[in-house]
Amino acid sequence: MDTVRQITNELAIAGQLTLDELQQLAEGGYRSVVNLRLPNEPGFVNDEQQKVECLGLGYVNIPVSKNLNFDDMLLVIQQLNELPKPMLVHCDSGIRSSSIVLMQLAMSQGMGAEECIPESCKTRFAQSLICSVIELNSNPFADLSRALRNT
Repeated sequence: MDTVRQITNELAIAGQLTLDELQQLAEGGYRSVVNLRLPNEPGFVNDEQQKVECLGLGYVNIPVSKNLNFDDMLLVIQQLNELPKPMLVHCDSGIRSSSIVLMQLAMSQGMGAEECIPESCKTRFAQSLICSVIELNSNPFADLSRALRNT
């Protein structure tokens, strides 16, 4: 599975997977798949949920655009925290999944916005994501952490 990148023992990221790669995930012990793709994206697999669930894995589709807002981020991170692991988070190319997973990992280790930015700024999407979150709130990571603790 060349498209899957292991981030931690519990989290991996990827672009769009084939049915064979989904089968390999199941055989490899993965328990959940999170799809961040919008249904109207070219190449969106309409029956991915059925295929994943037939393999015995949990599945969630959280459509995330490149204009991710605070509420979207909260929903994605809540799902990452709640779903059985190990899990794979994917989108079309891996950019959204890597940005969100990096931010979730940084926040879970108590990092503030200024510490998360250098880790995540490797992609243009991450830069726009961080800027939009910072614009939404003067201290977005503290509020996001509080919101996650209250769920």
